[in-house]
Amino acid sequence: MAEANYHGKTCQVWWGLDTAGTVAALSQLANVIEWSATLTADTADSSVTHASNVGRTREPGFKGGIATVTCYLPGDVVIDEGDEGSLELLRTNLNADKGYVFGATGAGNKGAICISVDLGVDKDDIETVTYTFQSTGVISATTTKGS
Repeated sequence: MAEANYHGKTCQVWWGLDTAGTVAALSQLANVIEWSATLTADTADSSVTHASNVGRTREPGFKGGIATVTCYLPGDVVIDEGDEGSLELLRTNLNADKGYVFGATGAGNKGAICISVDLGVDKDDIETVTYTFQSTGVISATTTKGS
């Protein structure tokens, strides 16, 4: 399992129910401070011999996970507890950097559910909102929004 925080100056988060069948239907969360993801991965032995010709290659696969997204208020996307949709977490706005997709994009996809919404105030008296999402579908790695 790995957990990492990505600062809001570069990270991006996209959320929504892609009912139109297009990635453009997802909405970008505004004022993202950071996100973190805790992923559970099973591994399986590959039938391919390891490059060193010793042992076997282990193939990881994401089984489930939880993601937390913290934003400054106000934001332009309203998410309530129990809302379901596709969640895309990107480390930066550059396509070369990786991120995660909770549920593949597509018509009517529901890859994550919002399990909590917490309001708070940071040390500079700026209001924040923290969303916690639980995976309900496939988690995959991505390099750009909608890939």
